[in-house]
Amino acid sequence: MSSLTKIPAGVQYFFDDEVKLRRYVERRAMETFAGWSYDEIILPMFDYHDLFARGMGQENAERTYRFVDRDSALLALRPELTSLVARTVATRFIKRERPVRLCYSGEVFRYDEPTERAAREFHQLGVEHIGEPNIVADIEVLLVAAEVLTALGLSDFRIALSHVDFFNGVAEFLKLDEANSAELRELIDRRNSLALEEFLRTRAAHVEQSRRAGFSRLIQIAGKRDAIERAQEIMTNERSRAAVEHLDKIYSTLIALGLEENFDIDLGDAGGLEYYTGLTFKVYVPGFGVEIGGGGRYDNLIANFGEPEPAVGFSLSLDGLADAISMNDDKRRWQSANDTQTISFDDDPARAFDQAREMRRLGKKVKISAQ
Repeated sequence: MSSLTKIPAGVQYFFDDEVKLRRYVERRAMETFAGWSYDEIILPMFDYHDLFARGMGQENAERTYRFVDRDSALLALRPELTSLVARTVATRFIKRERPVRLCYSGEVFRYDEPTERAAREFHQLGVEHIGEPNIVADIEVLLVAAEVLTALGLSDFRIALSHVDFFNGVAEFLKLDEANSAELRELIDRRNSLALEEFLRTRAAHVEQSRRAGFSRLIQIAGKRDAIERAQEIMTNERSRAAVEHLDKIYSTLIALGLEENFDIDLGDAGGLEYYTGLTFKVYVPGFGVEIGGGGRYDNLIANFGEPEPAVGFSLSLDGLADAISMNDDKRRWQSANDTQTISFDDDPARAFDQAREMRRLGKKVKISAQ
């Protein structure tokens, strides 16, 4: 088959209503970001491969699309946008007043093992809040994410909160080396309770059986305040307890704001990029069994490019949001409300185009017909 008629694996074309919907999602999201004082930043489509290796970690950076420049430098199409923002703030925003609030919209590119519908080009919408170490920044980005989803009519969204130090504290308490910590992380992510119980029995025999069983149950389900209370009863190590206390403060604020139904606690989420250091969260919407966005705190990332600074942010999948809207939407919210005004060309072009220009001056949608 000719390459002119084939579409490369993992890329997509969008037409007509698909385009209108995606532009609507992007517009509403960016309006929300601006409403919270986040300034838009436009980032390069590619950069040095080493930049992303510093940000994502070497293993994740291997999934980039790489190429060699004419000067033999190894470059990569951007696989995510946070590393680019971090480098920009560390090198160009040194004297800017903190905190720095930035938002973005753009495509990213990552290679995944081929499957029937594996995407390799994604459009991300996101924010980064840099320079504020306190819980106020964590809560702010959660509220921004919630407002975007509400503005798009996805009122039944769920944001699951976790904290990397809950897992790190457990691994530290169990005295696990790097290999065993990685195995524990994988078992937690897969929610394999039987294998997890066996792992704890063999690797943590010094911990009483009832506490091991309680930990196994705790990470299997997401909950509300009850999940925090169970964690406080079970966890004894200082690092994990501090993580749970931090989540408790955030969740108490969300309850006070009337958002309890949209937020859960999920201590079984041990995944994430290497740069996360505190709060993490994943975003889910009705009709989707997988996350359509997520984020968290990454206080160590900017130190890879300059002076260390606290930071927290998130990104949302534009395609995921668009698909969720299109599943249960009558289009009235996002299609143009203006009817198209068809103007016949006839034999008098000046008259037809004068009428068209007047309609456009009034903000009307026009279409010139040669019939």
